Amino acid sequence: MAKKGTYNGTFFGNFSSRLHGTPVRFGLLLGQEVENGLGDVLFAAATPPLDEEGDADAAPKDVASLLKSSSAGVSFSDWVVQHTSAVRKLLPAAMAPLGCFVVASEQAAKELAALLVPILRGFPEPLVLSIDPSTRKSSFWQLSVGAKPALRPAQMKADSYKDYLLLWSVVNVDVFVQETYSPDANIDDLATEVSRVVAESLKSCVVTMASDTGVPQVVELASESLLVETVTPKECHQLKVSFLRPGSVLRAGDGPVRQRCVLTSSALLLRRNIELRRAVAQLMEEIASSSAERLRLALEECEKPGRFLNLPWRGLFSPEDLQFPLWLGDYLMPDESHAAAKERLGQLLGVQEEALEQAPDFLDEHKLLTAHVGTYGPEPGSDRAQGKAPKASTSGSSGRSGSSGVPVALTTCVAMVVLILAVAIPKML
Repeated sequence: MAKKGTYNGTFFGNFSSRLHGTPVRFGLLLGQEVENGLGDVLFAAATPPLDEEGDADAAPKDVASLLKSSSAGVSFSDWVVQHTSAVRKLLPAAMAPLGCFVVASEQAAKELAALLVPILRGFPEPLVLSIDPSTRKSSFWQLSVGAKPALRPAQMKADSYKDYLLLWSVVNVDVFVQETYSPDANIDDLATEVSRVVAESLKSCVVTMASDTGVPQVVELASESLLVETVTPKECHQLKVSFLRPGSVLRAGDGPVRQRCVLTSSALLLRRNIELRRAVAQLMEEIASSSAERLRLALEECEKPGRFLNLPWRGLFSPEDLQFPLWLGDYLMPDESHAAAKERLGQLLGVQEEALEQAPDFLDEHKLLTAHVGTYGPEPGSDRAQGKAPKASTSGSSGRSGSSGVPVALTTCVAMVVLILAVAIPKML
């Protein structure tokens, strides 16, 4: 039996009209992969021009020429692969690139199959949406990447996803801090280790959901029969999930300082007939992967090995024309604001900045951290907040800041920064 899929009728209903008259010829299809299906395509992101400073009149006029083009030694195919990688990091749990769209007639699109293989190789069920520039007719295709690449009609049905449910969580994490880190550490290995440790820690937590009574409801993750639809009212579209665990003590070798950190996460469920444990697992996966990405960015942005890192936080936005809350996140350095995330998201998604809606306060990491100054960073007016050296330790331990135990490594960091990764890094070095 042929596999089937769905697409967001609200978004793609007028997508061809929005592209009409613009220079956009190619972009990514983004959505959720579905087991034994073609996936749910939720929206699209136009790929930025390869040469942003080039002459617009000299730009390829049709998608075939565009796919064959190159600039400064970089082929357009490689450029799309880079764009795909960058967009993938913005997506919340269970979201992924599913294929691409091309502005071309059906016949012209079929002739692009071989050119699309290098771009879509590795996609589980690569989809292609063709948009006729003359008639504005849209058609979905499935790319076959065999010996003779070809585009075949895909069975895709419009959906409004009215039963969607947003799972969200704010995770408080206690981590142990060493005062220095090794300049010889492999960034990818460290990120992988952080992801593994965070995932294992979450599995040991007691998981609860918010309820109408105000008393958290414990989620039995071992149950295979408990479906999301059986524990959530139909009119409920946002549900908080909490990960609880008993307190822990500082163990020998863990590091001299224990620091509390915050991380937000969300997962959009398009349907509720799935096991609750699978839905919660999506949240866990995002928390772990986000932890690893923050570590990777912090180390990559570090100008030279030292005793502290600039710690990233995440700004969340959603395209306004989706009709449901799909929060995409860009990682920000301490000296950046939400505006920087909004600008970069606009570029990567191919949308105007004013078409991006900022996440509500309960998912705003900056506001959450600002509300807890003194818990997640130095208090306003303190020597550490002003970038001054801490007073000498009275305990006899070198490199520590008196009774607070906050190492010099953290004293130069901005207070409003998410600390979950940076403080976890040195433990493994």
